Amino acid sequence: MNAMRKIFIVLASTVVLSASDDDSRGVRDFHVRDESTISRTLHFGGSGQHVLDVRAIHGSIRVIGADRPDVQLDVQRLVQAATDDDLDAADDEVVLDIVDGEPRIEAIVREKDGEVCGEESRRGYGSWQRTRYVVTYEFAIQVPRDTRLRLCTINGREVLVEGTSGGFELTNVNGRITMPNMRGSGTAHTVNGPIVAAFTEQPREPSQFQTINGDVIVGFPTDLGADLKMKTFNGGLFTDFDVQPLPQPIAVPERRDGGFVYRSNGFARVRTGRGGPELTFDTFNGSVRVIRFAH
Repeated sequence: MNAMRKIFIVLASTVVLSASDDDSRGVRDFHVRDESTISRTLHFGGSGQHVLDVRAIHGSIRVIGADRPDVQLDVQRLVQAATDDDLDAADDEVVLDIVDGEPRIEAIVREKDGEVCGEESRRGYGSWQRTRYVVTYEFAIQVPRDTRLRLCTINGREVLVEGTSGGFELTNVNGRITMPNMRGSGTAHTVNGPIVAAFTEQPREPSQFQTINGDVIVGFPTDLGADLKMKTFNGGLFTDFDVQPLPQPIAVPERRDGGFVYRSNGFARVRTGRGGPELTFDTFNGSVRVIRFAH
């Protein structure tokens, strides 16, 4: 079968609108503010793989790979509250836990009742009440390039990782994920925002890039050899690599009303070069573009 130069599937487009995050939290009603900074140099200790684990409910996370043996952590903390008493409550109820001197360095924001990004909520559905304050942590971090990353935020404008070569697990909810000058393998998931990445070396392990509302745009070296899985519902699929179509997995039938129903997972599957690790690109409202990246 002849190589296909491009895959371009155009579907109906939609626009998804959501309420402003500030409006939903009532931040405009907060007239009391307090700002502070945290700056620390952290050191990996012990044996094993070096991992940086940073998690917050509110705030962006930016991590830069550098030629250094330690971790430079700089944090801007902003508290917005309705009253002085609420400001005091925020100081008591929202804390930044830092673990230093271990193979796994942590900077984890723990909200009231122990709420942590990426962990199951401990609050019941009936415990919701109007927010009295919001505490935002903006992280700017430098790490050794080969550090493995676990980054998670919910209301962060951006998760940015640049110049690292270790594995990565990146999670955002209301914001974008940006990954310039990258090496390594892993997962990048968000809900409301695009994913834009550029790799100077192709991933050696299976990797996934997924959002719900936004484009997924990822660049790779021109000699990319991989198996690509690409999917969208409202948008298009595009690659400028020379590719060959791969067989679609056999759908498992589901018996219904005396017959069988076959469901497709909706992925377009193609191979670049001689193939390689499976790279998955998935969005619902947006387009997928897997492109050549010259660096």
